[in-house]
Amino acid sequence: MTRHPPAPAPPPTWARRAGHVAWIAPVLGFIPLHVPWILGIPMFADPDRFREWYHGRGPGVGEHPVDGFLGLPAGAFYLGLLCVLAGLGGVLALGLIKDWGVVFPHWVPWLRGRRVPPWVPLTPTVLGSALMIGYSATLPWQFAADLSEPGREDIFTPTGVLIGLPLLLAWTFALPVAGWSYYRRTRPAGPVAPRGSRAN
Repeated sequence: MTRHPPAPAPPPTWARRAGHVAWIAPVLGFIPLHVPWILGIPMFADPDRFREWYHGRGPGVGEHPVDGFLGLPAGAFYLGLLCVLAGLGGVLALGLIKDWGVVFPHWVPWLRGRRVPPWVPLTPTVLGSALMIGYSATLPWQFAADLSEPGREDIFTPTGVLIGLPLLLAWTFALPVAGWSYYRRTRPAGPVAPRGSRAN
């Protein structure tokens, strides 16, 4: 008979809150904000500059062909890829605070009931957190440059920035917090001192 690992310790309240913020921000915040742009709707954007960017002719898209990729305009492909990554990040964040993020659930063939190797969720958590923290650290300088020299090539309006920025910052803060809690819950237990021993 296969012995299943003991049930994981539940995450503390602060970790559960961080985990929920870390999946709500991308799934219910980031993705819905980007869906109109994927469809070519210039919400919170300058219509002319957005249209150029969307079809691969504006700033920020490099040398993308006008026809885009896989039959999609360059802007739609890029934003769609970001939304897929955001959705995966949301699932990852939710797994950091759920039992199925520690023990494979019954619907996973061959792995049901086994422990999830901690490096599987922690590796993308660390990498994603590092990228978002690094990007967020550049924002004050970007805003200062935009205020001192407003660019004629700015695509999105300040309203779009003010909506998206809190979502990014909440995600940037909450994901590493939930990841830290997951690490603490899943790290190997240290050796147990024999009864009657005294610490030096």
